[in-house]
Amino acid sequence: MDQYIRPEFLKRGDTVAVVAPASALNEESRKATHWKELLESWGLKVKTGRHLYDSMPGGFAGSEEDRAADLCGALLDPEVKAIISFRGGYGSMHAVRSVDTSLFRVHPKWLVGFSDITVLHAVLQSYGIESIHGAMPSTLGEDSRVSEESLRKALFGELCSYRTASHPFSQTGRAGGRLLGGNLSLVCSCLGTPWEVRMNEGDILLIEDVDERMYNLDRMLLTLQQGGVFERAGAIIVGYFTDTEGEKEWQRTALELVREYMPAGKPVLFGFPAGHEHPNLSLYLGRQIDLTITDDGGYIQFR
Repeated sequence: MDQYIRPEFLKRGDTVAVVAPASALNEESRKATHWKELLESWGLKVKTGRHLYDSMPGGFAGSEEDRAADLCGALLDPEVKAIISFRGGYGSMHAVRSVDTSLFRVHPKWLVGFSDITVLHAVLQSYGIESIHGAMPSTLGEDSRVSEESLRKALFGELCSYRTASHPFSQTGRAGGRLLGGNLSLVCSCLGTPWEVRMNEGDILLIEDVDERMYNLDRMLLTLQQGGVFERAGAIIVGYFTDTEGEKEWQRTALELVREYMPAGKPVLFGFPAGHEHPNLSLYLGRQIDLTITDDGGYIQFR
Protein backbone atom coordinates (compact mmCIF):
# COMPACT_ATOMS: atom_id res chain seq x y z
CA MET A 1 0.00 0.00 0.00
CA ASP A 2 1.60 3.25 -1.13
CA GLN A 3 -0.15 5.66 1.23
CA TYR A 4 -0.80 4.93 4.91
CA ILE A 5 -3.27 6.72 7.14
CA ARG A 6 -1.68 8.55 10.07
CA PRO A 7 -4.16 8.90 12.94
CA GLU A 8 -4.48 12.29 14.60
CA PHE A 9 -1.85 12.89 17.27
CA LEU A 10 -3.09 13.42 20.82
CA LYS A 11 -3.36 16.70 22.67
CA ARG A 12 -4.10 17.52 26.29
CA GLY A 13 -7.73 16.85 27.12
CA ASP A 14 -8.05 13.91 24.73
CA THR A 15 -9.39 10.53 25.84
CA VAL A 16 -7.65 7.16 25.53
CA ALA A 17 -9.17 3.72 26.02
CA VAL A 18 -7.29 0.95 27.82
CA VAL A 19 -8.39 -2.57 26.90
CA ALA A 20 -7.13 -6.14 27.30
CA PRO A 21 -7.51 -8.06 24.02
CA ALA A 22 -5.33 -10.98 25.10
CA SER A 23 -4.31 -12.33 28.52
CA ALA A 24 -5.95 -11.47 31.82
CA LEU A 25 -4.41 -9.03 34.27
CA ASN A 26 -2.57 -10.60 37.19
CA GLU A 27 -3.38 -9.71 40.79
CA GLU A 28 -0.71 -7.02 40.99
CA SER A 29 -1.95 -5.35 37.81
CA ARG A 30 -5.53 -5.36 39.06
CA LYS A 31 -4.50 -3.25 42.03
CA ALA A 32 -2.10 -0.96 40.19
CA THR A 33 -3.07 2.64 39.50
CA HIS A 34 0.28 4.16 38.47
CA TRP A 35 -0.42 3.68 34.76
CA LYS A 36 -3.69 5.61 34.97
CA GLU A 37 -2.04 8.37 37.00
CA LEU A 38 0.75 8.55 34.41
CA LEU A 39 -1.66 8.96 31.48
CA GLU A 40 -3.63 11.57 33.40
CA SER A 41 -0.40 13.45 34.19
CA TRP A 42 -0.02 13.86 30.41
CA GLY A 43 -3.37 15.66 30.38
CA LEU A 44 -5.29 12.67 29.05
CA LYS A 45 -8.64 11.26 30.15
CA VAL A 46 -8.77 7.49 30.59
CA LYS A 47 -11.60 5.10 29.80
CA THR A 48 -11.24 1.40 30.56
CA GLY A 49 -12.80 -1.46 28.66
CA ARG A 50 -15.85 -2.96 30.29
CA HIS A 51 -14.09 -6.33 30.48
CA LEU A 52 -10.59 -5.08 31.36
CA TYR A 53 -10.56 -6.91 34.69
CA ASP A 54 -12.33 -10.09 33.53
CA SER A 55 -10.67 -13.48 33.63
CA MET A 56 -11.58 -16.70 31.84
CA PRO A 57 -10.20 -20.26 31.73
CA GLY A 58 -7.03 -20.32 29.69
CA GLY A 59 -5.87 -17.08 31.27
CA PHE A 60 -7.81 -14.85 28.86
CA ALA A 61 -9.11 -11.39 29.78
CA GLY A 62 -12.73 -12.36 29.24
CA SER A 63 -14.35 -14.31 26.46
CA GLU A 64 -13.32 -13.83 22.85
CA GLU A 65 -16.55 -11.95 22.17
CA ASP A 66 -16.14 -9.69 25.20
CA ARG A 67 -12.55 -8.78 24.35
CA ALA A 68 -13.63 -8.04 20.78
CA ALA A 69 -16.52 -5.95 22.10
CA ASP A 70 -14.12 -3.78 24.11
CA LEU A 71 -11.99 -3.20 21.02
CA CYS A 72 -15.02 -2.33 18.89
CA GLY A 73 -16.43 -0.12 21.62
CA ALA A 74 -13.20 1.89 21.73
CA LEU A 75 -13.16 2.18 17.94
CA LEU A 76 -16.76 3.39 17.79
CA ASP A 77 -16.48 5.80 20.73
CA PRO A 78 -16.03 9.28 19.18
CA GLU A 79 -14.32 10.56 22.35
CA VAL A 80 -11.53 7.96 22.20
CA LYS A 81 -8.47 9.10 20.23
CA ALA A 82 -6.12 6.18 21.01
CA ILE A 83 -6.46 2.56 22.13
CA ILE A 84 -3.83 1.20 24.50
CA SER A 85 -3.55 -2.50 25.25
CA PHE A 86 -2.96 -3.11 28.93
CA ARG A 87 -0.81 -6.17 28.23
CA GLY A 88 0.00 -8.83 25.66
CA GLY A 89 0.28 -12.49 26.57
CA TYR A 90 -1.91 -14.65 24.34
CA GLY A 91 -5.30 -14.28 22.69
CA SER A 92 -5.26 -11.24 20.42
CA MET A 93 -5.72 -13.39 17.33
CA HIS A 94 -8.89 -14.89 18.83
CA ALA A 95 -10.29 -11.46 19.57
CA VAL A 96 -9.49 -10.18 16.08
CA ARG A 97 -11.51 -12.91 14.38
CA SER A 98 -14.59 -11.65 16.25
CA VAL A 99 -14.01 -8.01 15.24
CA ASP A 100 -15.31 -6.28 12.14
CA THR A 101 -11.80 -5.23 11.19
CA SER A 102 -13.09 -2.73 8.62
CA LEU A 103 -13.86 -0.50 11.62
CA PHE A 104 -10.14 0.18 11.92
CA ARG A 105 -10.25 1.78 8.48
CA VAL A 106 -13.47 3.70 9.13
CA HIS A 107 -12.28 4.97 12.53
CA PRO A 108 -8.46 5.15 12.38
CA LYS A 109 -6.98 5.69 15.85
CA TRP A 110 -3.58 5.15 17.38
CA LEU A 111 -3.20 1.63 18.70
CA VAL A 112 -0.44 1.00 21.25
CA GLY A 113 1.18 -2.25 22.37
CA PHE A 114 3.75 -4.90 21.56
CA SER A 115 4.29 -8.65 21.92
CA ASP A 116 0.94 -10.42 21.26
CA ILE A 117 -0.47 -7.05 20.13
CA THR A 118 1.63 -7.51 16.98
CA VAL A 119 -1.50 -9.19 15.57
CA LEU A 120 -3.43 -5.93 15.90
CA HIS A 121 -0.57 -3.99 14.33
CA ALA A 122 -0.70 -6.46 11.44
CA VAL A 123 -4.45 -5.86 11.03
CA LEU A 124 -3.85 -2.11 10.89
CA GLN A 125 -1.07 -2.60 8.36
CA SER A 126 -3.44 -4.62 6.17
CA TYR A 127 -5.65 -1.50 6.05
CA GLY A 128 -2.72 0.89 5.62
CA ILE A 129 -2.85 2.53 9.06
CA GLU A 130 0.10 3.52 11.21
CA SER A 131 0.33 2.30 14.82
CA ILE A 132 2.68 2.45 17.82
CA HIS A 133 4.86 -0.45 18.91
CA GLY A 134 5.54 0.62 22.48
CA ALA A 135 5.23 0.12 26.22
CA MET A 136 1.93 -0.96 27.79
CA PRO A 137 0.52 -0.29 31.28
CA SER A 138 1.54 -3.79 32.44
CA THR A 139 5.19 -2.98 31.69
CA LEU A 140 5.32 0.47 33.30
CA GLY A 141 6.88 0.98 36.70
CA GLU A 142 9.98 2.17 38.56
CA ASP A 143 12.43 1.29 35.76
CA SER A 144 10.34 2.56 32.88
CA ARG A 145 10.88 6.32 32.78
CA VAL A 146 12.61 6.27 29.39
CA SER A 147 9.93 3.94 27.98
CA GLU A 148 7.18 6.20 29.32
CA GLU A 149 8.65 9.36 27.81
CA SER A 150 9.17 7.63 24.48
CA LEU A 151 5.51 6.56 24.45
CA ARG A 152 4.34 10.06 25.38
CA LYS A 153 6.33 11.58 22.53
CA ALA A 154 4.95 9.01 20.08
CA LEU A 155 1.33 9.68 21.07
CA PHE A 156 1.71 13.45 20.95
CA GLY A 157 3.63 13.50 17.66
CA GLU A 158 6.94 14.60 19.16
CA LEU A 159 8.94 11.51 18.19
CA CYS A 160 11.34 12.29 15.33
CA SER A 161 14.43 10.10 15.53
CA TYR A 162 16.64 7.76 17.55
CA ARG A 163 20.34 7.15 17.85
CA THR A 164 21.59 3.82 19.15
CA ALA A 165 24.93 2.54 20.35
CA SER A 166 27.17 0.40 18.19
CA HIS A 167 26.71 -3.37 18.31
CA PRO A 168 29.23 -5.99 17.20
CA PHE A 169 26.58 -7.88 15.18
CA SER A 170 25.24 -4.90 13.22
CA GLN A 171 25.78 -4.74 9.46
CA THR A 172 26.48 -1.23 8.22
CA GLY A 173 24.58 0.48 5.42
CA ARG A 174 21.66 2.76 4.59
CA ALA A 175 18.03 1.98 3.82
CA GLY A 176 14.72 3.76 3.49
CA GLY A 177 11.35 2.06 3.65
CA ARG A 178 8.21 1.34 5.63
CA LEU A 179 8.73 -0.16 9.10
CA LEU A 180 6.73 -3.34 9.67
CA GLY A 181 6.80 -6.37 11.95
CA GLY A 182 7.06 -6.68 15.73
CA ASN A 183 7.13 -9.85 17.79
CA LEU A 184 8.78 -12.63 15.77
CA SER A 185 6.45 -15.42 16.88
CA LEU A 186 3.36 -13.37 15.98
CA VAL A 187 4.80 -12.33 12.63
CA CYS A 188 5.16 -16.05 11.90
CA SER A 189 1.71 -16.89 13.35
CA CYS A 190 0.10 -14.39 10.97
CA LEU A 191 1.55 -16.10 7.90
CA GLY A 192 -1.28 -17.38 5.72
CA THR A 193 -3.90 -15.22 7.47
CA PRO A 194 -5.57 -12.05 6.14
CA TRP A 195 -3.19 -10.13 8.47
CA GLU A 196 0.03 -11.59 7.16
CA VAL A 197 2.84 -9.02 7.28
CA ARG A 198 3.44 -8.54 3.57
CA MET A 199 6.96 -7.29 3.11
CA ASN A 200 7.33 -5.38 -0.11
CA GLU A 201 10.76 -4.96 -1.63
CA GLY A 202 12.64 -2.45 0.51
CA ASP A 203 10.39 -2.48 3.58
CA ILE A 204 12.20 -2.53 6.93
CA LEU A 205 11.45 -5.42 9.30
CA LEU A 206 11.45 -5.19 13.11
CA ILE A 207 11.77 -8.42 15.14
CA GLU A 208 11.96 -9.15 18.87
CA ASP A 209 10.83 -11.99 21.14
CA VAL A 210 10.70 -13.42 24.67
CA ASP A 211 10.48 -16.79 26.44
CA GLU A 212 11.21 -18.88 23.36
CA ARG A 213 13.20 -22.09 23.10
CA MET A 214 16.18 -22.04 20.79
CA TYR A 215 14.75 -24.72 18.49
CA ASN A 216 11.51 -22.80 18.11
CA LEU A 217 13.39 -19.56 17.48
CA ASP A 218 15.44 -21.37 14.85
CA ARG A 219 12.28 -22.71 13.21
CA MET A 220 10.71 -19.24 12.99
CA LEU A 221 13.84 -17.65 11.56
CA LEU A 222 14.12 -20.49 9.05
CA THR A 223 10.48 -19.98 8.04
CA LEU A 224 11.01 -16.28 7.31
CA GLN A 225 14.29 -16.97 5.53
CA GLN A 226 12.81 -19.62 3.26
CA GLY A 227 9.75 -17.47 2.67
CA GLY A 228 12.00 -14.74 1.30
CA VAL A 229 11.05 -12.21 3.97
CA PHE A 230 14.62 -11.34 4.95
CA GLU A 231 15.69 -11.04 1.33
CA ARG A 232 12.78 -8.73 0.43
CA ALA A 233 13.47 -6.47 3.39
CA GLY A 234 15.54 -3.39 2.70
CA ALA A 235 16.93 -3.64 6.23
CA ILE A 236 16.24 -5.44 9.51
CA ILE A 237 16.05 -4.02 13.04
CA VAL A 238 16.66 -6.53 15.83
CA GLY A 239 15.25 -5.73 19.27
CA TYR A 240 15.51 -7.68 22.50
CA PHE A 241 15.49 -11.47 22.52
CA THR A 242 14.79 -12.06 26.19
CA ASP A 243 14.92 -15.21 28.36
CA THR A 244 15.57 -17.66 25.53
CA GLU A 245 15.78 -21.26 26.74
CA GLY A 246 18.43 -23.70 25.46
CA GLU A 247 21.30 -21.35 24.64
CA LYS A 248 23.77 -23.55 26.54
CA GLU A 249 22.79 -26.67 24.59
CA TRP A 250 22.96 -24.79 21.29
CA GLN A 251 26.32 -23.27 22.29
CA ARG A 252 25.24 -19.84 21.10
CA THR A 253 23.03 -17.00 22.28
CA ALA A 254 19.69 -16.10 20.77
CA LEU A 255 21.22 -13.04 19.10
CA GLU A 256 24.03 -15.14 17.67
CA LEU A 257 21.40 -17.42 16.15
CA VAL A 258 19.51 -14.43 14.71
CA ARG A 259 22.76 -13.13 13.21
CA GLU A 260 23.28 -16.43 11.36
CA TYR A 261 20.04 -15.83 9.43
CA MET A 262 20.71 -12.24 8.43
CA PRO A 263 21.44 -11.80 4.69
CA ALA A 264 25.00 -10.74 3.90
CA GLY A 265 25.41 -7.21 2.56
CA LYS A 266 22.06 -5.96 3.94
CA PRO A 267 21.83 -3.30 6.67
CA VAL A 268 20.97 -4.94 9.99
CA LEU A 269 20.70 -2.96 13.23
CA PHE A 270 21.22 -5.08 16.34
CA GLY A 271 20.67 -3.78 19.84
CA PHE A 272 17.69 -1.52 19.22
CA PRO A 273 15.94 -1.22 22.64
CA ALA A 274 12.47 -2.52 21.78
CA GLY A 275 10.64 -5.46 23.29
CA HIS A 276 10.41 -7.16 26.67
CA GLU A 277 12.98 -5.12 28.59
CA HIS A 278 13.56 -1.50 29.49
CA PRO A 279 14.00 0.86 27.89
CA ASN A 280 11.31 -0.18 25.42
CA LEU A 281 11.39 2.64 22.88
CA SER A 282 8.24 3.36 20.89
CA LEU A 283 8.30 2.95 17.11
CA TYR A 284 5.78 4.01 14.48
CA LEU A 285 4.87 0.85 12.56
CA GLY A 286 3.67 1.51 9.03
CA ARG A 287 5.75 4.71 8.90
CA GLN A 288 8.42 5.37 6.31
CA ILE A 289 11.81 5.65 7.99
CA ASP A 290 15.40 6.31 7.01
CA LEU A 291 17.91 3.99 8.64
CA THR A 292 21.65 4.56 8.77
CA ILE A 293 24.01 2.07 10.40
CA THR A 294 27.70 2.85 10.85
CA ASP A 295 30.45 1.46 13.05
CA ASP A 296 29.43 4.10 15.60
CA GLY A 297 25.82 2.93 15.87
CA GLY A 298 22.41 3.36 14.28
CA TYR A 299 20.24 6.33 13.37
CA ILE A 300 16.51 6.10 12.68
CA GLN A 301 14.67 9.09 11.22
CA PHE A 302 10.86 9.00 10.97
CA ARG A 303 9.50 10.70 7.86
